[in-house]
Amino acid sequence: MIEETREPSGVPDDLDLGGETITVWCSAGAYKNICTELTGDILDDVIYNNTLKAQEKLNCRIEYHDANGADSHTDISTILLADDTTYDLYLPKQWNGGKLVMEGLYLNLYDAPYLSLDKPWWNKQYIDNMTISNDRIFTLIGDYSINYTAEIGCIYYNKQMYEDFWKDPDGLYDIVNAGEWTLYKMGELCEAVFLDINNDGKMDRNDRLGALQCWNNTSLSMAYSAGISVTERDKDNIPILAMDTEHNFDIIEKINDLLHNTPGLFYTGKEDYVKVSTTAMEQTERFINGNVLFFYGSMGSSSTLREMESDYGVIPYPKMDTAQENYISSPSENVSFASLPYNCRKVDAVCAVLEQMAYEGYHEVIPTYYEIVLKTKLARDDTSAKMLDLIRESVTNDIARIYNSGFGSVAYQPRVTFMSGNGDFASEYASMKTAAIAAAEQWVDKVMAIE
Repeated sequence: MIEETREPSGVPDDLDLGGETITVWCSAGAYKNICTELTGDILDDVIYNNTLKAQEKLNCRIEYHDANGADSHTDISTILLADDTTYDLYLPKQWNGGKLVMEGLYLNLYDAPYLSLDKPWWNKQYIDNMTISNDRIFTLIGDYSINYTAEIGCIYYNKQMYEDFWKDPDGLYDIVNAGEWTLYKMGELCEAVFLDINNDGKMDRNDRLGALQCWNNTSLSMAYSAGISVTERDKDNIPILAMDTEHNFDIIEKINDLLHNTPGLFYTGKEDYVKVSTTAMEQTERFINGNVLFFYGSMGSSSTLREMESDYGVIPYPKMDTAQENYISSPSENVSFASLPYNCRKVDAVCAVLEQMAYEGYHEVIPTYYEIVLKTKLARDDTSAKMLDLIRESVTNDIARIYNSGFGSVAYQPRVTFMSGNGDFASEYASMKTAAIAAAEQWVDKVMAIE
């Protein structure tokens, strides 16, 4: 048997950290993907062993702190503004932990030791999206944890319901592979399965539906998968707001029409503004029970479908139209990234640990999670496995969505437009454009001033 020859990591084989302890602050989402003891579960054990292997190779100790429900921005800023050096590495949630970049509380990792960010155990495209200029890298995404993969958005569909209507349970895969899985096609399928169960002459959440869609991350993911582009880069790789384009306006108008005028697609909108969790649980229950064709989720949410008796398939979010070259995927705003605090006293050691964890994670943990758990244990067919490959390989994001508040929150404005239902994004953006541009310029200036 020929042994696999692996490309080496950025950590020298003879590096010895001399028993150093690395303390890691984890948001709740990051911590739930860390296992600190053997449990007998194949995934738990490979995660535990990955940490153990890194500790033994580097002669160090890794200690994780579960911040539980703490707000990443508030908790971390309180710690670091007091010049507290308790934690050597932070794994905050993107949506609120990203605010700390402009405040200068994360270390610039450009030219940091040991990190080989062009290697496959790091998501280079996503890191490039987070980079300002060519030498300001404050946040990292990679295979040091399964969190990133678990948070990648996707759509599940009920194969039995699809077969009942279109005779072939795998027919939707053929549509995806042909490049014809579009917003229009999704609306067409939702309308086809709609049934007014209670005969009240109107659509409600208790009818047979194509989709039960919450106002939150799913509608935003739909917009970005359809090709919205919030920023462009100048010759120095500085992000500049460029959202007022006809292409973006067309995408938002088409999605708004899909959400509000499609029989069989019940968009919860404002009525469930404060009930996201309730709507998510309701969507899961109705999908498992065979009352809804589509289920909006992430790769990680496949674990909630274990009890589903009918087979399900997994597909990417739809394209704007057939002219869009590729499918586009993105993680939810709850994805965690890695950052070193500005006052880190163990930069070399932390970077070595991150690189080694990502390297081994890519070779050991992600294959277990992705190949065994997602593709074999939970996914119901071989084609689902190929769809998961397609989805993970198409992940990207816009810097204005990653660091939302730093760009005047315009990246989230499409969601507000969808909630209002008027579809007039052009007017809404015009009213906030000047302030958003000023905010973005200020954000970039502050980041560029960080040593």
